[in-house]
Amino acid sequence: MATDSRSRNRMSLLKVLEKEELSDPRIRRLVLFNTLAPEPLQKHGRQALAATLAQNRAYPFKPPVTAGTPTSEGLSIGTTGSKHAYGLDESLLSKHLLAIGQSGSGKTTLFYNLLSQLDVPFWCFDLKQDYRHLTQERDDILVLPWTELKLNPLVPPPDVQPRRWAQVVSEIFGHATALLSGSKNHLLKSILKLYRLYGLFDENSPPYPSFHELEQFLTSDYINYVRKTSNYRDTVLNRIEAMNLGAGTIFDCSQGYPLAELLERNVVFEFDGLSRDTQNFLMEIILAAVYEYRLAQSHRSDDLNHVFVLDEAKQVFSVYKERQDEAGIPAVDELTAKMREFGEGLIVADQEASKLTDSIKANTYTKILLSTGDRKQFHAVAESMNLTQRQANAAKDLDIGEAVVQVGNSDPARVTLDEYQLAKTVTDPDLQRIQGQLWNSLTAEPRKQPPRFSETVQSENTDSEETSVIDDPPSKVTVSDEAEHLLKGVVEKPFIPLTKRYDRFSSRYKGNKAKTELVETGLVTEHSTHTETGARKLLELTDRGRTHVKDTLDLDPSHEGRGGVVHRYWQHKVKNAFEEAGWATTLELFDADVYVNTGQFEVAIEVAMENTPREREHVEKHLEYGFDVIWVVCKTENILDGLKRRFDDAGIDTDQVVFHLVRDVSDALDEWP
Repeated sequence: MATDSRSRNRMSLLKVLEKEELSDPRIRRLVLFNTLAPEPLQKHGRQALAATLAQNRAYPFKPPVTAGTPTSEGLSIGTTGSKHAYGLDESLLSKHLLAIGQSGSGKTTLFYNLLSQLDVPFWCFDLKQDYRHLTQERDDILVLPWTELKLNPLVPPPDVQPRRWAQVVSEIFGHATALLSGSKNHLLKSILKLYRLYGLFDENSPPYPSFHELEQFLTSDYINYVRKTSNYRDTVLNRIEAMNLGAGTIFDCSQGYPLAELLERNVVFEFDGLSRDTQNFLMEIILAAVYEYRLAQSHRSDDLNHVFVLDEAKQVFSVYKERQDEAGIPAVDELTAKMREFGEGLIVADQEASKLTDSIKANTYTKILLSTGDRKQFHAVAESMNLTQRQANAAKDLDIGEAVVQVGNSDPARVTLDEYQLAKTVTDPDLQRIQGQLWNSLTAEPRKQPPRFSETVQSENTDSEETSVIDDPPSKVTVSDEAEHLLKGVVEKPFIPLTKRYDRFSSRYKGNKAKTELVETGLVTEHSTHTETGARKLLELTDRGRTHVKDTLDLDPSHEGRGGVVHRYWQHKVKNAFEEAGWATTLELFDADVYVNTGQFEVAIEVAMENTPREREHVEKHLEYGFDVIWVVCKTENILDGLKRRFDDAGIDTDQVVFHLVRDVSDALDEWP
């Protein structure tokens, strides 16, 4: 009877412990000991059990004991609560790693530590100039600011057939710029026609067309505006034109830097300053190029060969694009799973797990949860890690530099991350000094066109469409009531951010659908700019859109200010700041972006969106006109520093010229809509 009673007591206690998520083997052994031990020893067993329960409640994570997963060897990332070293087997990175944490939680430090220990080359997609600083301590890193990058997306990787690569480019471009299937198909057909003009189906060799030739081809494309094809062409052309304009000299080549050679090096691609669409396209096309190259070369391997690093992962792995049924499954989602078999690893991070695709969360074998500072984001990643309630409660209190790490299905571990001290930060002049020689050693082929390219393009495109009379001019388009409602808002208040425009609809879905309709019909284009409060998307009327609102909606499409909507947005922000200070301001007076009269001084303000010779010429004119002060208000520090150097090189007397960042003009900028 005593034995049966002990057995019942033991089973009852074990059920209670399991219900409380205390199924640690140590606790189960102590329960077993306490229910089987002789009476004199049970007191000691109860004391040991109480101490172990208290430790478990305070630290509900087991020490890593599983062989072949987290160990004290491999890539060291920190120490556990029991002060044991915690490391990751490098080969695990071929199954991908995801880190989630708020800004300042330790993600970048974690990545510094991982990269410093890798035995294989890595490529970083850097959107915030975080990784250039590693060049102070390592001489084996090539940092490529986008101004130094040469890349031709239309060049198939070695041994990849042009027809296959055209499909990849159209899919990637469509995903990055939110094209739907009709526009993507038109882009694919255009690339294939362009390849044929270059003879690439006969012999896959240089010269190759660039995005600039693609733009020329689309511009010359004869379209019967009665047909829906015109909308597809205009939508694609709009995206290509915008990307060519914003990408500087990136695409200005027949062939960019050799892919196979770069794969042997540690490379940091700096994309800060480019539009979000261009950033997304560059990252995705580079990922796709490496995958297609590995596939064509049969580089299948169980070992880790190369690693990609990407912070701000939601730009590429966006859950909103994944859920956009009309666009199909994003090609980049499929890449995350396929790249494993070629030894290509992904190390990705973000602040917002809820905005990441289900694919990237499902296809990352190692997950690292840092301090999130947000309940929604915490639960999004805790759920994907299958944390127990007690573990989740403990993880909510993570401090800066602390993390919960889970590898595969192994038990999660709480880890204090190793620190990484940088000697100093690297400025643009530092980078030029350190990397200038490396940049000069890189080779790219200049753009070339086949003989009589323009005439051939015109002939090709004229023959490709029916030559019937155009009964309906390009401005005559029909859109839904919701789209017209949104279009009126763009005319009346051009600087309202897209997210606020959606508030005027019964749901964000309807607002986004109306926006997509306007973009697809070529009435508006979408632009992005970074403000003090984050990214802001703006809509701008196209030529067709201006004609439409004038003829169909009887609205005046004219506007104050010059340049594109982003430039005009900053013009108005600066003007508003000076008006709030009580000074008289006018746009475009005396050829200044903003003219200010303080009562004592006349001030000419130039809003500089780019570091170009045009900005220098404007300032020289203002000096000739005799303005008392000339303010050059720059969007970014890079533009500011670049213009200062440009003025110095030109020998311009800058005693009357003052350089400012937009964010420094007035604290009121944050509040202006």
